[in-house]
Amino acid sequence: LLLTNATSKSTMKSLTAAITLAALPAATVAFAPASGVQRCASSPLQATLTADELSTKSKEEQFQILGVEEEKLALGIDADEVLQFLGTREDLVTKFQQDLPSLSSTDLQAEVDKFLMDGEMLDIFIKYNQRKAEDPDWEPLYAPENNSPFRKAVDFVSQYGFYVVLGVLA
Repeated sequence: LLLTNATSKSTMKSLTAAITLAALPAATVAFAPASGVQRCASSPLQATLTADELSTKSKEEQFQILGVEEEKLALGIDADEVLQFLGTREDLVTKFQQDLPSLSSTDLQAEVDKFLMDGEMLDIFIKYNQRKAEDPDWEPLYAPENNSPFRKAVDFVSQYGFYVVLGVLA
C-alpha cells in the first residue's frame, strides 16, 4: 500500500508538471500587450536635479528635496535615482493628476505614496527613464501578437483542458 501511494504521488507530480508546461504558452499570452498600445496623454517624468547636483547633497537633503521620509520610500531604491529620473513627490503628484484627473487630491496623495513604496514599479520607471535619457529614440520592444486560428485553438484547449484535468485530479 505504501509503495502504491508513493508511486501515485510521483505520477501525480509528473502529471502536474506536464500539465503546467502545456498550459504555460496560453498563460504567457496574457502578458503580451494589446495590438493597440495606448500611450499616456501626459508628458514623461522629468528629472528634478542632475547627477552632479545630487552628488553634492547629503542623503538627508535628498530626502528633503524628494519630499518624503526615508521610511516612505521603497527599500533598495535610492532617493538620488528617484530625483534624477522621476522628480520630486510633487512632480509625481502632478503627473498622476494629469494621468488620472478623476481622482481627488487625497486619493492622488495616497496613490503617490503607494507608488513610492512599490520598489518594483519605481525600479521599472527609473530604468525606463535611464534608457530614454541614453537614447531618446528608444522604444520598448513587444512580442508580436500571433492571431492565427491554430494558435487560438491551442490556447483555448490548453487553458480549459488545464482546468478540466485539475478538476478531475482534485
